[in-house]
Amino acid sequence: MRALRARGAAMRATAGARAALAGLARLVDLVGLTGLACLPVLAPGPAFAQVPVRPGVTTHFSQGWLLRLLDDAKALGVATIRDSVHWGMVERSPGRVEFTEVNSGHVTRACQAGIGVLLGIEPRNRLYDGGNTAFTPAAQAAFARYVRALADRWGDCLVGVEIGNEINGLKGMTGPAAQARATAHVDLLKAVYRAVKPGHPALALLGGSANTIPTGFLARLFAAGALDWVDGIAVHPYRLQPEGLDWELARLDAAMRRGGTVRPIWATEFSQDFADPALAPAWYLKSIALLESSGISNHFWYALADQPSFPTMGLVKFDGTRKPAARAFAFAARALAPLGPARRVDEGDPALLHFRFGADTHVVWGARRSLAVPAGAAAFAADGTALPLPTRVSDEPVVIRGAATLAFGPPEVLADSLHGFARAPLGWWARRKDGSLLPLTPVDWDWTSYLGTPSMPLLAAHPAEIGTVPAAGMIVRYTPPAGAAGGLTAALCLHAARAGMETAAALMAGPRVVWRADLGPQGRLTAAVAVRLGAGERLDLVLAPLPGRPLARVRYRFQVVRGAAEAPTC
Repeated sequence: MRALRARGAAMRATAGARAALAGLARLVDLVGLTGLACLPVLAPGPAFAQVPVRPGVTTHFSQGWLLRLLDDAKALGVATIRDSVHWGMVERSPGRVEFTEVNSGHVTRACQAGIGVLLGIEPRNRLYDGGNTAFTPAAQAAFARYVRALADRWGDCLVGVEIGNEINGLKGMTGPAAQARATAHVDLLKAVYRAVKPGHPALALLGGSANTIPTGFLARLFAAGALDWVDGIAVHPYRLQPEGLDWELARLDAAMRRGGTVRPIWATEFSQDFADPALAPAWYLKSIALLESSGISNHFWYALADQPSFPTMGLVKFDGTRKPAARAFAFAARALAPLGPARRVDEGDPALLHFRFGADTHVVWGARRSLAVPAGAAAFAADGTALPLPTRVSDEPVVIRGAATLAFGPPEVLADSLHGFARAPLGWWARRKDGSLLPLTPVDWDWTSYLGTPSMPLLAAHPAEIGTVPAAGMIVRYTPPAGAAGGLTAALCLHAARAGMETAAALMAGPRVVWRADLGPQGRLTAAVAVRLGAGERLDLVLAPLPGRPLARVRYRFQVVRGAAEAPTC
């Protein structure tokens, strides 16, 4: 899992960027003078067939983990592990494949325990192409024979083979293959498919193997013919918040449709490095609901156990002690996975996230409003802890079992940059050097999809972070429905992504500045500001680096609330 921290590459690209050229004041003078439309609503995600859910975890038995951890995986309800059998340890002389207890016994043990195995295999062996990623036809043919040998040895216990690992990363491909990633990877996929599929038609061969959800990168693979030689596309959707997963996955699905063939997507790594372990259960539950409702039934938490390099991400500690994430995983494996994949229930509001599992089980979170749950139902937190029946929707996801239907009250939150990212009534805008405003639109990049513009390549707006705010500034704009006016609360949270990235912020109701403050060295700023909009007025959150400061990366959340409200968290 070499490139976890590369998930923020889109936002780290600003290091050493030019100093700020203009402050907030000039932008404030112009924001209220430019009338522009909101972003359109993204089309719904893909339709897909009912398939079993296989909750999985990534393990590193091939790197020396103790096999007793397989017992912990089994006890948690893990259906599949993702591990490896290193090519160079099995084929130590050309053409001679030798499996031993040391180099591959963990796969046999998992199979004996009734746990399926997904193998992630790096196409590198010092015997071929100098140990670089297999590039020549001879090396690719040798790798294809190796994958066939894996399938011959473990048969139906292998659910799939992920070919390569995070190939959009700096070290994901090496040697000549790294200079022609799309064609080299497609040639390798073709060699493996032709060698393996005739004898093992049920084995899923996964290509792409990319860190984050890099639709721009994957689209080049699709254009080179990758979709003709795989059974699925593997992604590792690391991110700050689960929200926005469905938006990015819908863009990846659309890219496959443009490529002519839609293949299943597998999330073969996903997680977060949690500062507080108590945050992991809600993050996991939200993630699997968004993944499954987007068509992903095979998803693998990273990782089964904490590791020295990633000490906060495991389900268990290395001694087997369960962490909060383990309770959430076990609860979902027991109570949700047998019901089939989550399905999004369209409530007419993108800021209300309602998912149905089976006939009478629901997961709900999102913008605040009342919630009516029928008597006789039961409610649970993300880790399976029993709760009183909820009467309100909040940011914390809740599982409700035994309810045929749920009833929701009118929204109190009219717009939310996290739950309603890239959707009306919010719009994201940047200021050009000449002072005019430029709408930000979806960009599919080599690491993530985001809202941006080709004319400002450093600017990337995500659901929870903006990296970077341009020197001339940008805005997040709320445009109320036609004819709407009256009192609102603008609630916001700003958090500097790095120390020293000081930012000026303002709220504007039409041409009027109603609040202004600086996100200073302390690095965090919250506010809840009463605002009255006149007919036809918009409400803008205006951000710009302080004069003389570097371009800023900001974690943010902006809400427009009916009536009084408290500041959100970010």
